[in-house]
Amino acid sequence: MSPEGPGALSLVLEDDGLAVVTFDLPGEKVNKFSREVIRELGELLLRLSREPRIRALLIRSGKPGVFIAGADIQEFVSTPAAEAGDAVRAVQSLFEQLAHLPYATVAAIDGVCLGGGTELALACDYRLMSDSKKSQIGLPEVKLGIFPAWGGCTRLPRVVGLQKALDLILTGRTLDARRARKIGLVDAAVPAPIFEQTARDFARARMGEGKPKDRRGERGLSDRALEGNPLGRRLVFSRARQTVMKQTGGHYPAPLEALAVIEEGYGKPVAEGLEIEARRIGHVFGGPVQKNLLRLFFLTEEIKKETGVADPAVHPIPVTRAAVLGAGLMGGGIAQLLADKGVPARMKDIEPKALAHGYAAAAAVWKDKSKKRPLSPREMRSKMALLSGTLEYTGFRRCEATVEAVVEKLGVKRSVLKEWEAVVPDTAIFASNTSTLPIGEIAAGARVPARVAGMHFFNPVHRMPLVEVIRGRETSDLTVATVFALAKTLGKTPVVVKDSPGFLVNRILAPYLAEAVRLLQEGCRIEDVDSAMTSFGMPVGPIALLDDVGLDVAVKAGEVLAAAFPDRMKPAGQESLVAQGRLGRKSGKGFYEYPDGKRGAPAREAYEALHVAPSEKPPLSPQEIEARLVLLMINEAACCLEEGVVARPEKLDLAMIFGTGFPPFRGGLLRYADEVGVPRVAEMLRELAARHGSRFTPAGYLDELARTRGRFYPEKAAGAAA
Repeated sequence: MSPEGPGALSLVLEDDGLAVVTFDLPGEKVNKFSREVIRELGELLLRLSREPRIRALLIRSGKPGVFIAGADIQEFVSTPAAEAGDAVRAVQSLFEQLAHLPYATVAAIDGVCLGGGTELALACDYRLMSDSKKSQIGLPEVKLGIFPAWGGCTRLPRVVGLQKALDLILTGRTLDARRARKIGLVDAAVPAPIFEQTARDFARARMGEGKPKDRRGERGLSDRALEGNPLGRRLVFSRARQTVMKQTGGHYPAPLEALAVIEEGYGKPVAEGLEIEARRIGHVFGGPVQKNLLRLFFLTEEIKKETGVADPAVHPIPVTRAAVLGAGLMGGGIAQLLADKGVPARMKDIEPKALAHGYAAAAAVWKDKSKKRPLSPREMRSKMALLSGTLEYTGFRRCEATVEAVVEKLGVKRSVLKEWEAVVPDTAIFASNTSTLPIGEIAAGARVPARVAGMHFFNPVHRMPLVEVIRGRETSDLTVATVFALAKTLGKTPVVVKDSPGFLVNRILAPYLAEAVRLLQEGCRIEDVDSAMTSFGMPVGPIALLDDVGLDVAVKAGEVLAAAFPDRMKPAGQESLVAQGRLGRKSGKGFYEYPDGKRGAPAREAYEALHVAPSEKPPLSPQEIEARLVLLMINEAACCLEEGVVARPEKLDLAMIFGTGFPPFRGGLLRYADEVGVPRVAEMLRELAARHGSRFTPAGYLDELARTRGRFYPEKAAGAAA
């Protein structure tokens, strides 16, 4: 039987009764559910239900590396909130038709299978998954502020058990084939080279068997015992709720709503569970958190299409080999990241011991990552083989790009740049991982300053998603585009910023961190200052962040910024802790104590170094602490926009979220300012300036916005989802 069905879905009925549906969305790199695809699926299911010759159904993808990536988000966000429930019911109905076809159905998952793709696969009787590195399966809807409502919350617990389903749905994490097989989400993890034939053979073997029996009994005895009685289920849901609250602070409604949906529908017929999903989707769809998370998603998708420069004729230099100058904690982390993404990395340092530390730092990252996805000895050897070390510059001529990660001293950076230029071709790129030093000053005296840029990673390198790409006065478009592309190759989100003291993120953080120390000097307790900001949504408080960064590092950065902006960035007093050797986590003591490397209690000696004693009764409320800290960041952000440090408010917000952990549910620092109202922000800053000094004086640009349009974002962008 020849292919039937125009558009994305084609049907072939083979002579032995195997029906093969291939999903291959025309003109797109990935398969996704659009309104047109959903309409087409409805017509296809009607044919499948009426064709008497079909004995088994195999659903596959025609796109390499992708099964189904989920829904078309652009169309998805255009659905009015009031219509969300009915839109969900329409797709649920189709998946129910698939689930009730009178013969065995098999989903052949080779590549990405997310969201609606996973929900379609769950409606099939069997799921096979390729062990390709590109293959992953999951329900990441909570990351977009919603929950799986096309049957995911109803069907997944029935397939893998309540506890495993809650873990996947409430975190949005994905699994590779081996782990999906381990929990029973897929029936087999198949080697990629033989996947296509194996899937067909598997489907043919199911002919004549009818529908499979309930396989929930295959789960472990302890899981069945806990989930099989009301008391055990209450315990499971209670623990899950506690975990969600601990991880999110209750700021994200989608995981809590998903939990409520699963709890209400568990043990009921599938039809009732689906109706609960459809009824409750309106509780989160179209809400402020969902809109902010969708904006963040679209911003990251936008960057995937950008080159970092305005000229479309500029194409980055492909980086097939890279070098790293400096094998310390940052250098080793950068080298590990390069090797992990398949780019051979050549580390250079001045002594063998330093190189050994670089190798150890890289190995430690892989060891830590293997707790989530174990690396086989062969995989570990192949990754480590991409790392090499040298005390000279041997091998550097073959590297298209070099990332410099030596000590943060201008003279040292200039010296290594001069040495590097003497041994590499003029086409090579030099990217300095500096956090504060101007690129123009590092490149001063360079033979080819056009090929020098900044590539500021955030610590820890393997976890923090942001890279600031810094354009110096003479940096070429080609250099910027190459560094921008390299950052994307490494799985990072790059944001191009102007070459100025502190660049973007550190400049905005500096007054925030300094003000936190001043609050201690006014009698606030360390834990109260940190608690105010973690309650606001920050991943750690500012005092804890200082300890994590290193007080010596913070002091050096503060000196650079204080020299550039003396009116707003005066030293706050943490220098006294550094003088006593209290450098933070790395020295085992800072504002907090660090027994066994873990953050402990606030240190009495830290107060003594500041010559203060914390008040037994807090002098400021959490709201007052929050206002003092957040308003200074907003004010400095306005200065950065006025000076053109970053191109748009969206880029600044993205950088703050990915570089500092600014709460995504708030949409970013400037989205939050718009929510408060820029006129109100300016008014509160003036009130604080009158009480605490000129550092709170509203920036000229912020005052201008307060008088004119009253917000950072244009009106159109303010209400849009993207």
